Amino acid sequence: MVIPESPLKDGYRRVVWGPWRKALEAAPPGWDYRLTRRLGRAAGRASAKKKAVVVANLRRAFPLRNDLDAIALEAFGSHFENQYASFAFGRLDGKNWHHWLRIEGLEHLDRARHDGKGVVLMHPHMGPAQLPLAALGAMGRRVGQVGGGIVEVERSATGRWAAAERTRLEQRMRATLHDGSGFLRGLLRSLEGGSILLTACDGTGGGRELGRRLDRRVLGQAMGVPVTPFWLAHRTGARLHTLYTARDPLEPRRHASFIGPEVVIDRNTSLDLALESGADFTAAWLTLVLARHPEAWLFWDQFQPGGLIR
Repeated sequence: MVIPESPLKDGYRRVVWGPWRKALEAAPPGWDYRLTRRLGRAAGRASAKKKAVVVANLRRAFPLRNDLDAIALEAFGSHFENQYASFAFGRLDGKNWHHWLRIEGLEHLDRARHDGKGVVLMHPHMGPAQLPLAALGAMGRRVGQVGGGIVEVERSATGRWAAAERTRLEQRMRATLHDGSGFLRGLLRSLEGGSILLTACDGTGGGRELGRRLDRRVLGQAMGVPVTPFWLAHRTGARLHTLYTARDPLEPRRHASFIGPEVVIDRNTSLDLALESGADFTAAWLTLVLARHPEAWLFWDQFQPGGLIR
């Protein structure tokens, strides 16, 4: 979710990335995200124009639902949690990560490690998208993320300072951040060596799209679906699993990440056919999980023609 530049936004940034960040880093584990979510909801109520865009885009996906205003406010909360998720990354360790996150499906990662296989985790931008990455690193697992792309959002000097602060805080994660726009040899070797790699299967936040996309229908709309997760798994022999993050249904004050069973890839067929089949799977899975947790997705402001929609 992109909010336009303005002097008011710059003043807000100075407060949030300064004293607000320091206060949240001193808060009890988990409370930082709860307070940030409330801040996001308040911003949604105050941003009538932006909220109207989000509601209109939600209506493209769910024309029969009558709770889109409430979902839009929750989506603002999710955006703020994601935007400031890095405040907690330096605090997560092997003993306390569960205060922020519960993870279902860790047995899939354990099985792959036992078999000497790497794992590709394909995920949409839902909830604090990097929180499972930080938690897996805090557990001591060898984990990385595909990132990169050319950021095309114009920022003020204060905006560039805030972006640099975010990068600095993200580097406190015990994880490797691979540049998906550069050479991929190191990334492929890490998978072949048994590491875990997270890569997005919906869009690129604020940047030029990376990798190949195939047109499919997601939530009834034509959308370019990334096939990078299938390419990586097909190329390296790594196992492919789905991952998404939302509020924990067992304890709504924290988040939960859900790792699905292995997505089977036919490695005896051509790469092109494997990618076509992968795009079919991704579109169907995205439609399912975004319909189940629309409040957690971070790209509703881009779910329109000229954005994510072709």
